[in-house]
Amino acid sequence: MRWLKECSAAETYEICHRLVDDDLTSELLTRLREIQLHRNQLLVEAVRRQVRGTDADAAFRALADLQESDPRLMAELLVLPQVGCWAVDCLRRLRDGEDPDLGYLVSFSAGAALRAGRRPPLRPGAFVPGLGTVAESGLVPIPSLHAQANGLGLAVKLDAVDPYLAGFGRRGEADPVWWQRELGHAWRVLCERHHHAAETIAAVFTTLVPLEGRDRVRPASATSGWAYGAIALSPPPDPVAFAESLVHEVWHLVLGAVEDVVELTGPDDGRRWYAPWRSDPRPLGALLQGCFANFAITAFWRAERHASPAVERAEAEFAYRRAITFEALARASGSGSLTGPGEVLVNGLLGRLGEWLREPVPASAERRAAELRAGHRARWLSANPGFSI
Repeated sequence: MRWLKECSAAETYEICHRLVDDDLTSELLTRLREIQLHRNQLLVEAVRRQVRGTDADAAFRALADLQESDPRLMAELLVLPQVGCWAVDCLRRLRDGEDPDLGYLVSFSAGAALRAGRRPPLRPGAFVPGLGTVAESGLVPIPSLHAQANGLGLAVKLDAVDPYLAGFGRRGEADPVWWQRELGHAWRVLCERHHHAAETIAAVFTTLVPLEGRDRVRPASATSGWAYGAIALSPPPDPVAFAESLVHEVWHLVLGAVEDVVELTGPDDGRRWYAPWRSDPRPLGALLQGCFANFAITAFWRAERHASPAVERAEAEFAYRRAITFEALARASGSGSLTGPGEVLVNGLLGRLGEWLREPVPASAERRAAELRAGHRARWLSANPGFSI
């Protein structure tokens, strides 16, 4: 589904060139945020049209009034990641003949009025999306996390309660003291060694959804195309792993927003592809998403080689990531199913990775990368009989 038709062919090609060059300017990121806002507005309007004549009418009217009186506030609220998830869930339920969750809309409308300085009736125990839970003594807010380093700040919500941010996996502990401390350490890594990436993260990342921690070596992380700005993450083992996860997931969010206006692949033709970072065969669009995120991770470890105290780890990660990302991009390039902008993106990333493949790394790092690649291939082939690589 494409949300803005006015994006010209020249603009779509320019966006893809910028992605290749890592030229994610503040103007481009603002444009992507506007796209997500417009998309959510359309989704909410689609819900409104299908539930007219219900108890939700008053909530929709209140939101429309706020749109007239305070459009800036409504822009901030409607771009919240849970809004898209809620609207899509409502449309799915309506399609399937089920009742949509209009109570959530009523709470959202009350929260909007509260932010606007009004006094909506809120009963103790009520959950207010984006704000918190109402108690006898007042609102118990969703915790906010803040980090500052090298003149760059980050502010995110630590949201472990919103039901429409629950689709990422089992929720973990939302200890704001722990997450605040660890986010501060990771933010210093990013600002000191990956400042441009940190600027992109600060512009995109708004909500941290804590996941249950099962593997402290490789933390789980996830994003959703309907939840722009939200990153779900289990507790990372160290600041570098935390920083890497933020780069990984924010680049997923960026490409997902781009895909709302730029067709990168043709219609799904049923073919499935080997992705060297997944255990399951992937459609081409998902493979391309993974390639873009892994390109950003490769760039992360390329910089870490020259700045991290753990140089051996950085060398091995760089050698591994550049190899598997180049391999997957080459597969996508030969698929015959890329659009013109998709070819610009894939071939541009291949060109940059080709240069990085010529950069020398220690023989031990190359051996480790080869071992990891061979091990993954063997496990994948065993788990997916009938497929070949």
